[in-house]
Amino acid sequence: MNRELRIFAGRIEDILNHIQDSNVAKRIDFMSAAEREVLLRMVAKSLEASVVFSGGFEPSERLRATLLPVDMDEEDVDESVIVFKIEIIGDEEGSITHSQVLGSLMSLGIDRNVIGDIAVSEEGTYFAACIEFEDFLKTHLTKIGRYDVHLNKQEEVVKREQKFEEIEIVVSSMRLDTLVKFLIRGSRKKAEEYLEAGFVRVNHIDDKQPSRVCQVGDVLSIRRAGRFEINRIKAKTKSGKTVLVLRKSV
Repeated sequence: MNRELRIFAGRIEDILNHIQDSNVAKRIDFMSAAEREVLLRMVAKSLEASVVFSGGFEPSERLRATLLPVDMDEEDVDESVIVFKIEIIGDEEGSITHSQVLGSLMSLGIDRNVIGDIAVSEEGTYFAACIEFEDFLKTHLTKIGRYDVHLNKQEEVVKREQKFEEIEIVVSSMRLDTLVKFLIRGSRKKAEEYLEAGFVRVNHIDDKQPSRVCQVGDVLSIRRAGRFEINRIKAKTKSGKTVLVLRKSV
C-alpha cells in the first residue's frame, strides 16, 4: 500500500470509530478504485458499519461512499451525488472538452475529490459532484473556455456507454515511470519528461512522481497516448516481471 492509501486508510479508521461512537452516518468524497478497495476491506472487518456507493452515472468510475451504522436502513440514506448537464448559452454549435470542464472546476478552488466523473458524448457534457456543492457550482461555474454556460440538474442517473480495448504489457515494476514508458512506447528518460511536463494524470490528478507505485484500479491519463485503467495482474513471469492487463478507452 502506497503512502496516499495509508493516509486514506487512517482517515477511514477515524470515521469508523466516529460512527461507532455517534451512531451517525458519514459521507466520503469521490474515491479512486484503489481507495474503494481499501474502504471495502476495512468495512468488511468492522462490525459497526456498512457502506452505500453512489456515482451519478451508470456505470460510474469515481464513486462516493456513505458509511452508516449497521442498524441504519440503506433506504434512509440521503442522495449524496448530483449530476449536471452543461448547457452552452447562445451557441448551439459550441463544444467543450473534458479538460476544459475539469480546468474550470479546479479554478473555483475546490478539491478534486468533490468532483466525480466527467462525461463528454454526443448527447452532451455532464459531470457529477458532491451534492453539498450544488448551490456553489450553480452560482460560480458560469463560464468554461470561451463559452457562457448554465448547469442543468439531472433528476435521474445518467446512462452512458463506455468502450474499451484490453491490452497487455509486461513490466519490471508497478512504478509510474515504468508504466508510462511502456504506454508511450518510449524510453525511461522520455517517460520522465512526460511526468515533469505535467502530461500524466493518475486517478484524474496531475502526478509528477516517477516512483509512485500504481495499484490495480488506478486510471492513467497520458497526453497523446490515451487513458488506461489497470484492470488486473494476469501473471508473473519466471524472471519476476508482471503481466498487466489494462483497459484503454476508445
